[in-house]
Amino acid sequence: MSSVKVILVVSLFVPTVMPSSDLFKLECRPTAGILAQTTVIRCFFKNINDIEIVGVILKKAEQKDPIFTQEGSERSGDPRFSLENIKVGPSLLISNTMFSDDGEYLYRVVTDSGEKEIQFSISVTAKYKDPVASTWPENVIDGGPASLYCNATDGYPEGFIHWFDRSGSNWTVNSELTKIPKNINGVKSVALSSKLTFKSITLGLAPFRCIVFNSKYVQDGENTLEITSAISNENEHSSGSNMKNIVAGVMVIGSLIVGLLFALLCFRKKKDERPYTKSPELENGDSR
Repeated sequence: MSSVKVILVVSLFVPTVMPSSDLFKLECRPTAGILAQTTVIRCFFKNINDIEIVGVILKKAEQKDPIFTQEGSERSGDPRFSLENIKVGPSLLISNTMFSDDGEYLYRVVTDSGEKEIQFSISVTAKYKDPVASTWPENVIDGGPASLYCNATDGYPEGFIHWFDRSGSNWTVNSELTKIPKNINGVKSVALSSKLTFKSITLGLAPFRCIVFNSKYVQDGENTLEITSAISNENEHSSGSNMKNIVAGVMVIGSLIVGLLFALLCFRKKKDERPYTKSPELENGDSR
């Protein structure tokens, strides 16, 4: 395999066998890849229609050895790299994109009309997970102090969290954003934590939304924070207690009524079971 790779690289770089390359141009667009997803590097030919790709060589700008080569259907190097469609154009694919793919690249394309080399860049980002929001205290008093929290993780590079009330007014200037970078086995991320503090909160501004933006201010996710009023909670608790008291009273009265009915039933049953006794006159044969 190594000998085939050497022959391929040498054959692609022999300029004497290739026609003039002034007939066309090669362009590749800067690419933003997303961690663990498939990245497409869009490349295309200009000023030419009928052209056939013979092979390609891709390497990092700071590295000597290629990371990917292809001649016809034969490929070598990192298996995550490939031509999107050799018959259509020189665009590249990277499957399962990694942070190590970030950087500058030199890309040489050899065709039946000549060869071109171009430099392009890839930046790799990671999308933030949907944020988690909460309040302290859990039950907020209207006009009292309160803190709103919003946390988002697993994004890269570092992003931002903004706060909006129900009318769309931006409260971010009153918030405090903390950014904690992490790097675990080459997987980079930045944890975001935002705290919006009120000395005297107006619950009429709720619900609040915390929106997470990536490093380019593109929205990654949001969470709507419904605030529980302490007064409402107390009223619900009071209503619940009153209902419990009413139910308990009804049960006591019902028990008394059932007991009374049971006593009356027993009394009547005993009366019906009392033995029948004849009068003395009837016993003596008095038939008056």
